[in-house]
Amino acid sequence: MINGALARRYSQALFEIASETSLDLIDGDLRELTKLVEENEEVRNVLLHPHISFKEKKAVMDELLGKEFGKTTRNFLHLLIDKRRENLLPDIQREFTKLADEARKVVEAKIVSAVELSAPQLDNLKKVIGSMMTGKDIRVIRDVRPELIGGVLIQVGDRVMDGTVAHALNRMRVGLRKTSEKPQEVGVK
Repeated sequence: MINGALARRYSQALFEIASETSLDLIDGDLRELTKLVEENEEVRNVLLHPHISFKEKKAVMDELLGKEFGKTTRNFLHLLIDKRRENLLPDIQREFTKLADEARKVVEAKIVSAVELSAPQLDNLKKVIGSMMTGKDIRVIRDVRPELIGGVLIQVGDRVMDGTVAHALNRMRVGLRKTSEKPQEVGVK
């Protein structure tokens, strides 16, 4: 709870700075930085280790980030290290992206399917989702789960539209169980 509130405060402060400078650049930097930390155990261990000095953490992270990352993102990471809040980076990134998406009128849609969808199929889904979310651009996150058998599951915010075969079969199973649990009337003539 406290971490969520802190992450929102840090992301709001960074968003205010980014709104005045370069929102897209900082959003991209934060995503890449978070991905680097989450996917690389060595980087995560250095960044989160309590016995490594602030100066050493900053030097290691500056070396890893190279010239590609902007000054604002680099300074923000240094601030997190100084305040011992580097563990909040993934939460801050998610909150920042939400704020940036609202400002850009972009909505994120997670599309889960049993097989990889083709480009035309994704375009059609984006149009349908876009018509539901009038006036907003759609950023698609794709996931493939063969256990769904067929169809798609679409999640936009807290709305879920489940059109998968696995979901339909499950509904059918529940319906059949309810029917079989009811006492059956047997007509005797």
